[in-house]
Amino acid sequence: MPSRREIMLGGAAIALAGSAPGAIAQVVATARQGQRAISVLSDGSFEMPLSMLARDVALDAIVSGTGRTGPVTSVLNVTCFRQGDQVVVFDCGSGAHFLPGTGKLAASLEAAGIAPDSVTHVLFTHLHPDHFWGALDDFDTPLFPNARWLASRREIAFWSDPAIYQRLPEDRHAFAAGAQRIIKALGDTLEQHDPGSDWLPGVAAFDTAGHTPGHVSFELKDADGPVFVLGDALTHPVASFAHPEWRPASDFDADRAVATRRAVLERAAAEQAQVIGYHLDGGIGRVERAGTAYRFAPAR
Repeated sequence: MPSRREIMLGGAAIALAGSAPGAIAQVVATARQGQRAISVLSDGSFEMPLSMLARDVALDAIVSGTGRTGPVTSVLNVTCFRQGDQVVVFDCGSGAHFLPGTGKLAASLEAAGIAPDSVTHVLFTHLHPDHFWGALDDFDTPLFPNARWLASRREIAFWSDPAIYQRLPEDRHAFAAGAQRIIKALGDTLEQHDPGSDWLPGVAAFDTAGHTPGHVSFELKDADGPVFVLGDALTHPVASFAHPEWRPASDFDADRAVATRRAVLERAAAEQAQVIGYHLDGGIGRVERAGTAYRFAPAR
């Protein structure tokens, strides 16, 4: 996740207004997995410089898959499933205090017919602003008043550490301050869990650290085949697949993030899993091998 400063680098006037593609409230995609009805909901989008896709790679002559080398539009996809009396949300958008063009989740929930007070569980992949700051509404009260909130124990410890400001560049200090404010507001309702176990029946968390130290992804288990909710384990619908070795500027531990991407791509391709990435256009798709690398095939 880029900081405000990073978004402005490399070009003086990147447009961040709601006219960006995907910025409107909408249901991006739907699917069924057994008894689960899955919806991918938009929290909007923002634009960032192409240079954010990789450190130490000359990208000026590389087309990002959109036919241009200018700013990259990054969509924000919040996953929700309904099964029986459970309504489960994975991550909860940016809220009102991050970037223009984001913070559309509440309207997208309304478009999908999902009342905030019907949400029973919120599971976090990690605590970056575009995934976590939407936990509180405009009145600083929980957006989902009846929900249980679940996050990685290691992720909570990382952002809660008073020494975190020494571990982050100055333009990321707002990330920590925002995370700490929301962690405090949620209090004891924010449950701490570890990867490698079922956080809910049929929903297993697995370790995908690298983008952040406690990043997790989720496997929705069913006889119809797995669905992986990947958060930011994969962050771009072309670069993350064709060049998993690239080191995006937003990854905290670049080497570990590369290893995680390779492992996730190989597992998803081998298991023919459906994948949902927070920043992948189209919302739901599959990972296909393409020579020595991979490609994202959005569901049609």
